[in-house]
Amino acid sequence: MQTNASFWDSLVFDGIDDVDVEAVTALFGTVKVVARGRVAGAECPDCGRFSDRVHDRYRRRLKDLPLAEQGFVIRLVVRRFIFGAADCPRRTFAERFSRLAAPYARFTTRLNHALERVGLALAGRAGARLAAQLGFGAGRMTLLRTVMALPDLAFRTCAGRGRFRDPSRPDLFHRLDQRRRPSRGRCVPDA
Repeated sequence: MQTNASFWDSLVFDGIDDVDVEAVTALFGTVKVVARGRVAGAECPDCGRFSDRVHDRYRRRLKDLPLAEQGFVIRLVVRRFIFGAADCPRRTFAERFSRLAAPYARFTTRLNHALERVGLALAGRAGARLAAQLGFGAGRMTLLRTVMALPDLAFRTCAGRGRFRDPSRPDLFHRLDQRRRPSRGRCVPDA
């Protein structure tokens, strides 16, 4: 099934970067969208200068939130650009789609946020079962890695003893009694 690309462009990529939909295919319970960037060039991530000289292309496969109880995969055609500035160490770089997905990510930002919520609520096998019922299909280790990649919370545990402290307020550090050896279970502020 191939349909109008402009409809899918407004439905899936509304407000997400400059992406054009080229083709949409729905087979065997999975909707596949082929998309590419619509801008002429990109900025170097190191120095910020613009380049429009295309060196190569490659495809990224991004898994997104399910659509109408079907899996949703985005095949994103990414261009690599040649950059020849003498003062910049980078010679080639790929165009970035920052609001669609992080560099090297296999999930879109929307799916990653949903996995973070499921992982924070359940994690492990229970989270994997819930993700499968919701149509995400993420395993237990994927959920755990997603949660572990989140920035640290305001309260952290102290040396694995289950005592909590707030690193932003030094007066709330837990002090262990002096009878314990200094190498065991001391709370020290993060550097």
